[in-house]
Parts: sequence; C-alpha cells; structure tokens
Amino acid sequence: MGALNISAASVGDESSLRDLIDASLSKWWLPIPEVLRASYLDFQYQQNIRFMLLINVIAHLAYLSYAVADFFMTPDVFVASLTTRALFTLCLLPVCILLIRTQKNLAALEVLLPLCIVLAAHLWGGLLQQSQSPMIPTYQYAAVIFVMLLNIGIRVHFYTGLLTSMMLTAVILYHVNLLNASQPGAVLVFALVYSPVLFFSLFMSWHNTHTGRKLFLYSAIDNIHKADMHAANQKLWVQSHTDMLTGLPNRTLLEDRIQQAVVKARRNTAKFALLYIDLDKFKPINDTHGHAMGDRVLIESARRMSDSVRESDTVARIGGDEFVVLLPEIQTPDDALRVASKIRDALHLTIEIDKNYLNIGASIGIAIFPEHGTDVTRLVKSADAALYRAKALGRNRFELAEPQ
Repeated sequence: MGALNISAASVGDESSLRDLIDASLSKWWLPIPEVLRASYLDFQYQQNIRFMLLINVIAHLAYLSYAVADFFMTPDVFVASLTTRALFTLCLLPVCILLIRTQKNLAALEVLLPLCIVLAAHLWGGLLQQSQSPMIPTYQYAAVIFVMLLNIGIRVHFYTGLLTSMMLTAVILYHVNLLNASQPGAVLVFALVYSPVLFFSLFMSWHNTHTGRKLFLYSAIDNIHKADMHAANQKLWVQSHTDMLTGLPNRTLLEDRIQQAVVKARRNTAKFALLYIDLDKFKPINDTHGHAMGDRVLIESARRMSDSVRESDTVARIGGDEFVVLLPEIQTPDDALRVASKIRDALHLTIEIDKNYLNIGASIGIAIFPEHGTDVTRLVKSADAALYRAKALGRNRFELAEPQ
C-alpha cells in the first residue's frame, strides 16, 4: 500500500484540515479537499502503479491473442488482423509502460488505457467490415470485452471512465450499425445485450474510485492522529527533559548523557570533563530587581555558556543558578580548563537588561573522567567539591577536583 504524505499541511492547520476531511466523508461523492489533491494523486499512484502496468500488459496481450479467434471466425482477414494487432501491441505497449513508470500523475495515466482501447475497438470494427465471414453477426458481440477492460483501469476519477465509455460505445455502435446496415433489428438486439455490460462496468469503475477516495480520506485522518500523537509525545519528552525557562537540558537528560559519556569513555579509554557552575552575585539581583529580572539573567547566562562550547558539548541547568557543562571529548585536563576560563570570562561581562547594567560572575568546579570519578555519582560529587573550593577561594574562578 502506498504511503500517505500530507506534509504540505502544517501542524497549525491540522484542525481545519481534519474538518475538511470530515466534511468530505459526510458527502456521498467524497470530494477530495484541494489542499490534499496532490497527495491524493500521489497516494493513488503508489497504490496502483503495479496494477496499471499489469492491466495494460494484459489488455494489449489479450488484444493480440484475439487474432486466434479471428482465424476461426473471420479467416479471410486473418493476415490483416494479425498484422494490425501485432503493430498495435508492439508500438503502444512499450509507450504505455514507459509513461506509467515515468509519469506520476495517475489521473492522466488512467486516460491512456481507455484511449488505447477505443483505438483498438475502432481497428477491430474496421477489420470486421472487410470480412465476408457468415460468423460476423455472432462475433460482433465480443465487443463487450472492450468496455469491461476500459473500466477495470479507472482508479482516480469516475467521470474519466464515464466519458471514455461513452466514446467507446459510440465507436462500437457505429461499427455494429455498419455491419448490420440491412438489419436494423440486429443493432437493437446488440444494444440490449451491450447495455447491461456497460452499466455493470461503469458501476465497477465508480466503486473502485469511490473506495479509493474513502481509503485515502480515512488514511489522511489516521495520519493526522499519528502526527498529533507524535507531537504530544514530543512535547512530553521536551517537558520532562528540558528546563522550561532556558530551554537547556535538565538534570534527567544531563545524567543520561553523562552515563553515555562514561560508557563511551570506558570503551575507548578516553577522557571527558564535567564543569559544575554556580553564578556569583545572582541572589542580590533577585532580591533587588525581582524574579522576572533574575529569570532574564539566567536566560542570558545560559546563552553565553552555550556560545562558549562546541555543538557536541552539553550545557544543562540543574536548578536555581546552578549549571553543568559536559565536555564529552577532551584530550587533557587543560582542554577543560580552557573552556572553563572561556565560560567564566563570558559570564563576567556586564549584562544589560532594560537599561539596567548587571554584573555577575561564575565559580566553576571541574572533574575529569576517570581521574576524579568512574561513574556519574562520583564525578558530580568531585565537581561539586571543586566548586565549593572555588567559592571558598574568592569566587569568580575555576578549580580542578582532587584526584580520587
């Protein structure tokens, strides 16, 4: 079954799109909303490309095989019949296959088979007029196979089958009338036999197109439900793994990334670093300017720290004015010291908010794997201890943890 793609509709439009689909499903003719028309054609193409190839091959080969019937029913035109049928198949079948495989518009492609069938019926009618066989009055009833093959191939638009069936019927009745010019009653009998087959084949094409539309619309609804579920799950994940104020990873996500870094470092005998950061002079800002100003300072501090590290590093807020930076790939402790110095200098710069010039700093404790801990708990404790030593030594500085 072909994959349904409604990516053209943005998430913000999903509610109105669902309303459009519900409105379509409430109508018996199941109209396709304009915004989904391209997706509908692609959906039908993906579903029916193999069928279209198969029915074209079967129809052309069936037309060619009817030369056997011509041999018995109209032997006087057998050579002309075989030549005509062979040329028809050899010329049109490769073209049809090429167009079906390269042109993605099934609405245009499904006109191709009916037009071939109309041409085939016209050629066959012309051959019968050249024959003097007494079997022609019986053989002409084989024309009903053309309208059946035509409507089997209709999958997108019923009116395509309706219009081409009327065209085919006109061609067939034209030739039947010529074949029975001296017997008007024979034309009426043929029409009485032909009509039920015509109506049944049209019902078949209507059923195919109606079922295809219903399947597409229900698939679109299902796709929207899946998108809603995915968005809800994504939102829950973000809420449970990020800090809502700064957008940084929270403690839960940080611990998971540290655990991954531990596993990778053990496997590769490598090093990584944890920087435990506490903002200096942050509490006076909260007390003097209010929590709203404090929140903006935290947001600006988070941005500056993020700008000071690589994309592969992690800056996380674990609560209050405390942050942790994970440097998953370092060669020596000096790499961590350089990053710590860069972060300290970035946070020491004056922050301007609504014409208020605020100054903070940062005390940083640094722990290196495996010198300062071989698991998450020990590394965090080592970095925390180094942080408190940095505060005790005057703040706005960084300290390396003591080896365990």
